Amino acid sequence: MNFLQAEELSALMCTCRLFSDIGLQPLCMRSGGALRTPKQLISLLEFLRVGTQHTRAPLIKDVHFCLEEHRVPQDKASYFELHLREPAYFSASSNPLYEEHLLRASRNQALEAFLVVLQHCCELRRLQIDHWFEDVPTVPLYHAISNLTALEELRMPMVPRSRWYGDFKLASPSLRKLVLRPGRWHEIPDALTLLQPLSSTLVELDIPVCRWTRPRAPFPNVRRLAIEFPASEDVVFDLVHAFPDLTHLSLGGTRNFHLCHALSSRAEEDRLREHSQYQWHALASTPTPIPPWPSLVAVHAASACALYTLALPCKVPRVSVTYASGDPAEDMLPRILADTSPTCLEIRVAQAHYRYTPLPRRFTGLRPGDATASLERVVLTVDGAAVPDYVKVSGLLVDELKEALAPLRVTHVLVQHALSHFPAARAHTRTVVRTLCADARRRADALARAVPALRWVGVRVCVLGGPAWLYCWAVERHGAGRPQGVGVFGEANVQFGLTEVGAGVGLREMSEEEGWEVLRAEEMEEFAGASA
Repeated sequence: MNFLQAEELSALMCTCRLFSDIGLQPLCMRSGGALRTPKQLISLLEFLRVGTQHTRAPLIKDVHFCLEEHRVPQDKASYFELHLREPAYFSASSNPLYEEHLLRASRNQALEAFLVVLQHCCELRRLQIDHWFEDVPTVPLYHAISNLTALEELRMPMVPRSRWYGDFKLASPSLRKLVLRPGRWHEIPDALTLLQPLSSTLVELDIPVCRWTRPRAPFPNVRRLAIEFPASEDVVFDLVHAFPDLTHLSLGGTRNFHLCHALSSRAEEDRLREHSQYQWHALASTPTPIPPWPSLVAVHAASACALYTLALPCKVPRVSVTYASGDPAEDMLPRILADTSPTCLEIRVAQAHYRYTPLPRRFTGLRPGDATASLERVVLTVDGAAVPDYVKVSGLLVDELKEALAPLRVTHVLVQHALSHFPAARAHTRTVVRTLCADARRRADALARAVPALRWVGVRVCVLGGPAWLYCWAVERHGAGRPQGVGVFGEANVQFGLTEVGAGVGLREMSEEEGWEVLRAEEMEEFAGASA
């Protein structure tokens, strides 16, 4: 039964009483699939047999609530079917002209079923709520969550300021991971103080507050932190004192929109960087020196300005930097690399579909020198909506990347296309995905020829809320002559799966499973899975 999918296991349980009894608990343990439609929610409620003597609610450990009005095709093959019928826009009916009040009634029925599920699944360990509806009260939801005393992991929309006190209590004795998604209630400066009852249990915290102040007491056990970049000038003191032992740090948002093309704004960034350097020096000069996060292994930043201003004075093996469309802060990259000396770097280009020519050039900061001496692995992630412009812009970015990496000792490169659906015409999404998948081999060939040190190259195409594809190749080099196994006329040796892409360069195609093994071994998996 451990090798069966949830649907197959459910079908097996319907065959006889024996399989129904022994398959019940394994099936309930796999209940973490997203509940996207009213039909799924009501079906789950019926399956639980709430209110009966043989209720199954205590067996449920994981619930993922993702009720949505639009369907996203999940099947990989659907993106390659040229004449596939478009999916229904509304989940309650296949008719796009379905009455709005009937849709709302169906949705409300699903919400009531979801609340009943939460009220009775008292042994729930993990709960993920992707979004809530603004016309639906949140008080019943918060009451249901506050009663889940066994909860270990909670993902939910940001809580309104008025509900942090009173009835809503998040201080579950076992809560280890809390992820609050952005919402309307993100201006809560004392949010960390309000979460103080969780300081002894939390190991991972993701809180999207735009302005926050240092809490009265630290969170000593938090290892993974995702938070908006602080607005205060004492950013180093605030972070180190509040979270003294981080392994992963993610800084979102911006301080002042980071208009680095303005001389006054850039001068302010330089001043704050000097102030951060002073704070790091002050921490190291105290009678009991405070090291700058000795266990830190990964840093993500939503803007180059955040890492430039923070001025980390320690080696960080994995660094991710995001550039928005038109962001002129690319010259900050050498300083960031010199600060952190990463072996794996992700450069994420956001909103790539807005420009035919992505100016300024993004990768001039990767020039040879001390800043890039430690660099061995590079991930280029291109975010954008699935419109035809995206294909051209992403191609230009890959061409720029191969020129920048040519003189470096980079051995592994992953080009990642992170696409969001183009809602105006879903056919555009399929067209762009098919084009990128068909073009993956050609782009891998170009990178293998241009970067002499390259040993592995991958191209990943992922659709937000949909499927993902990973194409990857091992680069095999055989000196200046022709590769071994290739005949005098240059034909590829099919037996060994080797294809010649240039003088002495061959690509050996790998499966997705082999590709993920490489990503895990090279510590690139964290960046590859971030856009799934």
